[in-house]
Amino acid sequence: MIVVTGVPGTGKTAVARLLSKRLSLALIEVNSLVRKKKLHTGRENGSLVVDMKKLATELRGFDGIVEGHVLCELKLPATAVVLRTSPRALKRRLAPRRYSRQKLSDNVEAEALDYCAINAKQNYKKMIQVNTTGLTARQSTAKVIHYLKTRQSDSVDWSSYFLE
Repeated sequence: MIVVTGVPGTGKTAVARLLSKRLSLALIEVNSLVRKKKLHTGRENGSLVVDMKKLATELRGFDGIVEGHVLCELKLPATAVVLRTSPRALKRRLAPRRYSRQKLSDNVEAEALDYCAINAKQNYKKMIQVNTTGLTARQSTAKVIHYLKTRQSDSVDWSSYFLE
């Protein structure tokens, strides 16, 4: 299993779809699965609250690619690919989504604070980071494939974002 995770706006869905095609692996998009199988406990701030235990049970035994931002919080037998994007670029990518000011700020701060990377490092034996800033989905996918083969990873540090 390959888990593609990261905060919203880092390119997870586009990269996971291309990765699925390039590697001929099945793909599960967590947001769709959660809605379809009702793997949620309700809504909070307009978003579904994922029932993480039910999601983990649903994914057990799957052999393919799983995409979703909540996956960094699960412990699965997989290689985690954490997509990263500079907070400034992320802010520009998220703006057209019409998120509330608070939701946009929360996601940008989560990226700057390495939220997904820290959680994925704790929950997965193998974790790679891929900086997607300034890259197309195809370029990011090629980088992911290269890093999966070579076990390389980008070094990402957005801590200066808070100093600016």
